[in-house]
Amino acid sequence: MKPKINDVVRLICDMLGESLQAGALGVVVEEHSYPEEAYEIEFSSENGKTIAQLALLPNQFVLIAV
Repeated sequence: MKPKINDVVRLICDMLGESLQAGALGVVVEEHSYPEEAYEIEFSSENGKTIAQLALLPNQFVLIAV
């Protein structure tokens, strides 16, 4: 199943340059199709402050059923 805008995802690999670890939850905020399929994911702190926002490939996260 392809992620859609506002879907919740779980990171499955560490992103050390962004201080994100596998297991971090994020929200899909944009979809990209060129030059390859990718998704802009926003990761936030518990108080809602954005920690990181980056484009990820589909093999770097899993969709969370909520």
